[in-house]
Amino acid sequence: MRLMLVLLMGWMLLRSGVTMDAASAACRLFVQSVLPGLFPYMVLSLMLVSRMGAAMPRWLLVLLGWCGGSPTGARLLALSPAPDKRTAVMCATMSPMFLLGTLGSWLGSLRAGMCILLAVVLGGWLTGLMLPSGKAAPSGQQTAPLSFGEAVTQAAKTMLMVCGTMVMLRTLAALVTEATDAVLPGLTLPLTTLLEVTTGTRLMAELPLPLPLRAALMAGATGTGGAAILMQNRAAYPKGFISLPEQALWQGVHGVISFGLALGLMLLWP
Repeated sequence: MRLMLVLLMGWMLLRSGVTMDAASAACRLFVQSVLPGLFPYMVLSLMLVSRMGAAMPRWLLVLLGWCGGSPTGARLLALSPAPDKRTAVMCATMSPMFLLGTLGSWLGSLRAGMCILLAVVLGGWLTGLMLPSGKAAPSGQQTAPLSFGEAVTQAAKTMLMVCGTMVMLRTLAALVTEATDAVLPGLTLPLTTLLEVTTGTRLMAELPLPLPLRAALMAGATGTGGAAILMQNRAAYPKGFISLPEQALWQGVHGVISFGLALGLMLLWP
């Protein structure tokens, strides 16, 4: 691991131009498309969940997670006195404002944005139903009501983590795809999407493919989330809550279901 980290740092220094361009692009995307849709909602939802405590019904926690998008659901789950994996999987979606507004605008189609939104949200719900409900494990987290300032601080720290994962994984994607593009150019899109899904879906929107297929690919990618979403959720979950392989498995299942649903919706909705 130490040798790998040294090699990565050296690679970034040798390819400083690529590193700077990728990091800058990730920051712009974060400021323009991610921060406006996540931060205000996260502040208010943190204040609400911290005030409800044990009285928070499971369906409301899932709904709040859905509406805020990843990693809001994971962050709210950490405040819940009894988080469970089924709820976590159901909440592991991207923001509806991003799915409907941003992805829909990239495709130039409100219909496509609505189909992606429905597919990803329904895909998360169906994936969650595959897990046994089980008994929720105590979170061990403080559930005292958060003041406005405390909620802003916690939300800001979470958003900084989101920005950081986007920058790091966008940079790694740029370096890897630059190295493989000359030999295997077909790997550029899947590698980018696997590492940083927001950038990957932006590239998918520009593919010379029929609109239903582009929308389905984008739904599958956002349902899966890639490494960036996986790490963001993982950082927000209670410690030891879910293993990395299990989390990756269920996000992959979510992506497959979302792809199929989006393609069906796009073909059925002329």
